[in-house]
Amino acid sequence: MALTDVIYQNTPGNSEGFPLGVPTSYSWYGGSTGHTGSTPPSNFTSVTGWGQVYPESGASNDSNPANVQIANFQTWVHLKTGGWVLVQDQATDPIAGSQFLADFSGNTNTSWSVTRQADGSAMGAAPLSGYNDHFWPGSRGSYSAGSVDGVYVQADMRTTDPNEHLVADLGADWWSTPTAPYVDGFSNNPGAGMSDWVALTTNYKTLYFTSMTSAQLQGDLPPPLKGTSSPTTPTTPTTPTDPTVPSQPTTPTDPTTPTTPTTPSVTAPVLDVADKSLWVAGRGGQVDLGTTVTTTDPNDNLTLNIMGLPRYETITTGDGTTLRGNNITLTSAQVDSGLTLTSYYKGNAHPVANLTLTASAMDPTTGAVMSSDPQTIRVTDPRPSSWTGGNSGSLANHGFAQLQQQMGADTSTLANTASQTTGWGDQGARASQASQGFALLNQYLAGSSGRVDAGQIAAAMSNGTGWTHNSFLSKPQG
Repeated sequence: MALTDVIYQNTPGNSEGFPLGVPTSYSWYGGSTGHTGSTPPSNFTSVTGWGQVYPESGASNDSNPANVQIANFQTWVHLKTGGWVLVQDQATDPIAGSQFLADFSGNTNTSWSVTRQADGSAMGAAPLSGYNDHFWPGSRGSYSAGSVDGVYVQADMRTTDPNEHLVADLGADWWSTPTAPYVDGFSNNPGAGMSDWVALTTNYKTLYFTSMTSAQLQGDLPPPLKGTSSPTTPTTPTTPTDPTVPSQPTTPTDPTTPTTPTTPSVTAPVLDVADKSLWVAGRGGQVDLGTTVTTTDPNDNLTLNIMGLPRYETITTGDGTTLRGNNITLTSAQVDSGLTLTSYYKGNAHPVANLTLTASAMDPTTGAVMSSDPQTIRVTDPRPSSWTGGNSGSLANHGFAQLQQQMGADTSTLANTASQTTGWGDQGARASQASQGFALLNQYLAGSSGRVDAGQIAAAMSNGTGWTHNSFLSKPQG
């Protein structure tokens, strides 16, 4: 049963309730986005499992004080060579956490008093309306860079009040190092994913999260699941017997021969990315993601998961729906309508975002899921105003090349212009030429500003830093 529960809690659409105060537009409002197959960046060496508790949306809660109890919290990482390693264990690493605003806006949080019980469990106050309990082991788990390709988290949870309606889930974040700080954009802690929402009762329930696909998990079970029975699968319908022809019918009729039920199946989808290295101008700049998802099985439901979108960028579908957050799931219809990435970056840095895209197909009858291999799109934001310094020439060349592509300019003319900029140094006159080139690029590509939304669970207590404003050289068009 345990393995069945793991797969069930990590299959989209199986949440037992929804979190109060979380906007329905957030990609994680509905719970799991499926077995993502998420792996850490090759140079990362740390991970943390986490959990969160919310009042259930649409349910009434009494005014009596209630607590949440957490026991047997463990985080395991899967080695590329096979086998699992326990990297976080509540038995030796007590639970910590905070109470955050329900939508994580501004990363605003208050202290959450957690007490260790005689049996080793952790006890803390249940969240009130507008807040959550966000918790994790006190120390991050460590592993060797490049050695890990998956994570598994489990914990037992309950509430002390039978009239309290709470939902909880588990997830995990990859961290660059065991002590790296949280920074805006989540470059230090991209999410590995999260499970569906589970309704808590006064009896312990075991919650599960894994980034592994169902096939990967069953091929190499983590130690807590060893010895469990195979997951329950739908039985094949029996073929109906031919109806008996009446011996003396008044008006004989030919019986209809029932058809043999077909066994539903799922086919791995095909994810196509036109360009895996994109450039986008600063505030208001846009670029087409050039992504398609197809399948040879018209019966399957297709989705596209995008992880790693920073807070200063959004994705807009062809029907005008704008999505934010580090973990976004789109329907096949939304993907087919066209996906546009818009940058609202207002700083003076040169940030790079690595978006991880995974397509999934689900059989609507059995719930079986298959995913494509993850693909990465590298999105770079050039400086929105001007550059000075030794790199001005090469960056100006790239800017003119992109401007040429967008505006359909004459190839030879712009190529000659770009070649003349090569080798610009620190002198003011040459840097000014680079500035003029990028002013033209910004004027064409820049757009209106928008709100930066958290859209990602940050397993950190430090508040996010502010966004630096930067003036532009020209008035944006459009």
